[in-house]
Amino acid sequence: MKMTAGAGTLAIAAIWMLLRFPPEQYGFYPACPFHAWTGMLCPGCGGTRAVAALLRGDLRAALGWNALIVGLLPFCAGYGFVAAWQRRWVHLPRGIWLGMGALTGAFGVLRNLI
Repeated sequence: MKMTAGAGTLAIAAIWMLLRFPPEQYGFYPACPFHAWTGMLCPGCGGTRAVAALLRGDLRAALGWNALIVGLLPFCAGYGFVAAWQRRWVHLPRGIWLGMGALTGAFGVLRNLI
């Protein structure tokens, strides 16, 4: 699968959107169906607000919205740069996928207990 300029264009558009229309002030961002159905926070709840806070340079607010997203962003960005550099998606070992899945599951449970 080839990397295209479309991914970069999409990222720039998303950044512009989050900076121009902060999620805390505009209600058109999609709501989490898991939260709507159960009242509990899924591992991704608050992720959009966390990324928007990071883009504004507010690490404390970003961690408050979703620490998992903040913690995984450097890993995901690094993966994206390597994939773009090699001009193909890079295969990750199964252990990394299992570890990220376990971390995500644990975060999802713990954030509803605390």
